Amino acid sequence: MKFNPLLFDMKKSILCLILFAGITVSCLDIEKINETCEVYIVMDDGSVRFYEISEDVRRNKATGVFTYRDESGRLWSINQDPETGEWYSKSTDERPRLVERIVCGEKTFLEPEEEEEG
Repeated sequence: MKFNPLLFDMKKSILCLILFAGITVSCLDIEKINETCEVYIVMDDGSVRFYEISEDVRRNKATGVFTYRDESGRLWSINQDPETGEWYSKSTDERPRLVERIVCGEKTFLEPEEEEEG
């Protein structure tokens, strides 16, 4: 079979188009939150306290995972434990902290769904 440069260029263009489309679609799953959020943390004694986040707050729409930076520039994430379903805020050098909910403006995230009485 003889090498055909036109066919090679066409295959390369299609591959680039597919790669670009994949990257674009994955970026659409990320929501940048442009307002201050309150993260409600459950303390060891069972009380709930909150702290504010406003630096580089992003939420993955597909997984619900939040990422943000604190005032020191450290990257934090709020992930769900697959075994318990609970959400934890953690950074690389901190122990995970149980998150009750996150409130960003009028939106509330991570609150457990209330069971319907029937």
